[in-house]
Amino acid sequence: QYSGRLSLVRVFSGTLRTDDAVHVSGRRELFGEAEDPSHPDHDPEATGEVVALRYTCHPDAQRFIEEIVSATVVRHDPQGLAEVQATHRIGDLDVGDLALVVTVGSAHRDLAFTLCRAVVEAVKHELPVWKQQFEADGSHAWSGLSC
Repeated sequence: QYSGRLSLVRVFSGTLRTDDAVHVSGRRELFGEAEDPSHPDHDPEATGEVVALRYTCHPDAQRFIEEIVSATVVRHDPQGLAEVQATHRIGDLDVGDLALVVTVGSAHRDLAFTLCRAVVEAVKHELPVWKQQFEADGSHAWSGLSC
């Protein structure tokens, strides 16, 4: 069992903004990488311009994300020094909307960055959430179907 704090771990349907998603230990801080629009993070299965996204999930996705995040945090922060929040959005999204937000509060930045990356990668690879990308020509492509 993890002795640190998992203050918010959820699968969420609705609008997710950075103002809503980055509250850790009473502080409002955001560290991360802005996406370069000339190199969008869409899957190679999409051959044209992606104009919209839809995320769907397994009915037990809430339980799964809690287990995934907890297990990942135990591996990387066995002393329980960090506070972790993770939210994955489902439903219809515009291109550029936030789909996954992970925040880590820690006294040590190395732990925070390591833990944040590990949680993002674990959620992306293990959470049964499937992305459908809609293209300008009316076609669509799926990704994440291996979960």
